[in-house]
Amino acid sequence: MEIRYITEDEILESHIAVERANGAHGNEAHLPFFSEALKDGRGVAAVEDGDIVGFAIAYPLDMSVERRMLPTTLVDGVGVLPTHRRRGILNRMMDFHLRDFHERGETLSGLGASEAIIYGRYGYGIGSMQVDFSIDRRDTAFTDEPSPQGKYRFIDKKDALRILPEVAVRASANRSGFLKGTESLWKLYLSDNESRREGASELFHVTYEEDGQVDGYVTYRTRRDTLIIHELMSGSANAHAALWKFCFGVDLMARIDAPKRPVDDPLPWMLANPRRLHQSLRDDLWLRLVDVKDALSNRTYAHEGRLVFEIQDTFCPWNDGAYELEGSPQGATCAPTTKAPDISLSAGDLAAAYLGATTFTALSRAGRAQENTSKTFALADNMFRADLQPWWPNEF
Repeated sequence: MEIRYITEDEILESHIAVERANGAHGNEAHLPFFSEALKDGRGVAAVEDGDIVGFAIAYPLDMSVERRMLPTTLVDGVGVLPTHRRRGILNRMMDFHLRDFHERGETLSGLGASEAIIYGRYGYGIGSMQVDFSIDRRDTAFTDEPSPQGKYRFIDKKDALRILPEVAVRASANRSGFLKGTESLWKLYLSDNESRREGASELFHVTYEEDGQVDGYVTYRTRRDTLIIHELMSGSANAHAALWKFCFGVDLMARIDAPKRPVDDPLPWMLANPRRLHQSLRDDLWLRLVDVKDALSNRTYAHEGRLVFEIQDTFCPWNDGAYELEGSPQGATCAPTTKAPDISLSAGDLAAAYLGATTFTALSRAGRAQENTSKTFALADNMFRADLQPWWPNEF
């Protein structure tokens, strides 16, 4: 079994392999978009006797962390053929990827897990949560009915590629967890492969504009009498309310489903009868601190303080050890130390608290973190506190 980068003439075979691994057939019509996106990424395959039996792509991107953008490699398109499961192939591919990220100086890694039980073994933790909304259209009355002053407009794929990425960046400027996609990844998303529709319509794209500026958009599908929101991005409270009003007002729809919303979306507080809004919480972005020292030093903190973390990291042994962090709203320094640790935890659990998705106190109550110095959990909670909950809105 060989783990290596794929060559250009192996792109089709890689595409077919990962589709088969995920219970689908490779679609050659979709291949040009896959191939173009792969130019911005690095495809790694497990090869046996000349055949690709496992595959994963790594896209070097940037992620927002407390209003800064940090180099973050998105792992996507992961799959091992059913004929080769339970042979340690995924372990070897992830080891290849993470060592490669470290050698390239890529600070963080993120992914969306098809199965939540898999990636903790590789040092990933739940970096953000999401809430899935669902509501009957008859129950969508607002407490204070929005009165949008702007205008809505349907746009095609070409205009969507031009408009949506910039709005998404602007709408996510103050929230951690947003990954800035490349043009090729946006093309891949907007190509709207039929295999992703699950019997629903093609994507619709609607923008909301005020004073000559596009301040938000919604991307959605319909399936019979249900409107399914894929992305709803807004740069202001007015745009947020206006886009929800649009979605609730589409004729012939009896239900609105909105998966993958931020857990602090104010929608429940906007509705006259919030109890009728069905909410389901689950994991969203899985985050990995590829380089603990750089991840802790290259961001800002909500509160000034000094902490010594003891990190256990068996999968990326270069992180294993103690680090002294001095952080503030202006910046931070972090370096290996021989000082006694204030807090001991795994790299994956540190990743879970890194963006503010959970607290060190909560990790302690779950038996996942140890406080060695009194009151340091409270200090760590204040330092890593986020004004807005982290959220990964992207479909790529």
